[in-house]
Amino acid sequence: MKFSKFDRANLKALRAEMQAVLEKYGVASNLEITVGNMKFSEAEVEIKVKAKVKGAKTLTNVILESRAAALGLKMKNSFGDELIDYNTRAHKMPFVFKCGKTGKNFKCDERMAKMRFAA
Repeated sequence: MKFSKFDRANLKALRAEMQAVLEKYGVASNLEITVGNMKFSEAEVEIKVKAKVKGAKTLTNVILESRAAALGLKMKNSFGDELIDYNTRAHKMPFVFKCGKTGKNFKCDERMAKMRFAA
């Protein structure tokens, strides 16, 4: 694909191509690679790329598991909802969970997390 300028439509196509190429590389090198946010103007684009060793526990996973254990929470409830992240900087709504029905991510506070994921 050739670019004359960057706009949302071009970057959407670029993201899909980059993700496909990086997934092929990730399979060969045992990495999970994701293309993140893109900041752009007409002439240039800044792309955030994250890589993680497959199966490795990241710091956020360790923090999430320790907070869930401290509050007596299960990681997955009977509705299929799953705790996926704990944001230490978000004081009001630190928990992030993925809805089992829709697959969308939602934020919640500690009280709501206890209600949804009580052991």
